[in-house]
Amino acid sequence: MAVSVDFGWYPEPLDGGVGPVTLATLPDLGKAVSGVRDGPGVEGDWVYAPLARTHIMGHGIVERAFPSRVFGLPMTYRLSHAATDGREHLDFLVWGLSFFVGMRLTTTEAGFLDAAAIKPRKLVDFVLSPRETMKALGLAEAFWQANKFAPLRARRWIAALHALYIAQAPQALQFERFLYLYGALDACFALAKDFHPLPRGGVRHHSRVRWLCDLFKIPVPAWAEDTAGASPVSVIRNATVHESLFMDAPLGFAVHGVGTNQNLPLEMQALACRLLVALLGDPGTDYVRSRVDTRQMHRWLPP
Repeated sequence: MAVSVDFGWYPEPLDGGVGPVTLATLPDLGKAVSGVRDGPGVEGDWVYAPLARTHIMGHGIVERAFPSRVFGLPMTYRLSHAATDGREHLDFLVWGLSFFVGMRLTTTEAGFLDAAAIKPRKLVDFVLSPRETMKALGLAEAFWQANKFAPLRARRWIAALHALYIAQAPQALQFERFLYLYGALDACFALAKDFHPLPRGGVRHHSRVRWLCDLFKIPVPAWAEDTAGASPVSVIRNATVHESLFMDAPLGFAVHGVGTNQNLPLEMQALACRLLVALLGDPGTDYVRSRVDTRQMHRWLPP
């Protein structure tokens, strides 16, 4: 018997299926889409958390001056599985779908933090056609089936994706983005070493990003080079975490790349996307092996 879970919010056609997994539009999709896009809190490609509301005895509901941070959006689709292993299985598939469409999707009533992208492909640098999206969903299903007796692997993949997404919140300062993205790369390293043996003697912390790039044949970005005994990105991380200094200033008082063409957070985002694709089960695709120092969108062709 098929088990289903509803999720949202997504504004484009998404019906289809692969193997035991099917996706179907919930009623009133148009109303749910316009209700968000034409509603309060929308600016550009984002919808922001509404103002906090508090019920005060005898005074009704009072809106506060600060946002509630955690908020919900309408459910727009239903995912069904003919032979699910449980709710965590379904949630993992929705997280995978969230990655494939480049928007945060959730099965919970309040699954968004601070702001949510309302434009597909906003949070990734690859493009999938509807047919390719279903093939990628099959890749996520195969990952679950291969690793369901080691559930920490799926949780680590989700953790890396979630860190990648919250790093891109419009209100985030650069040091906050950096820390979230560094966490995403660390989560990818933790998952990768589950599947691939480390070299004798292990991998030093400052060499983790380079090891991941070498493992999946990704061109190593300059900030991950560790030939001097440390990588630039690890030096920034150590000062930020251990000394509360980002670019030699208190957190939030300076940014990386001023006066240069460098965009460290953008390149870290691009690398995280490639690693998530590789770790899900498609390490040989041209997308994974493409450079990260570009703003262009790429085509990913799942197997």
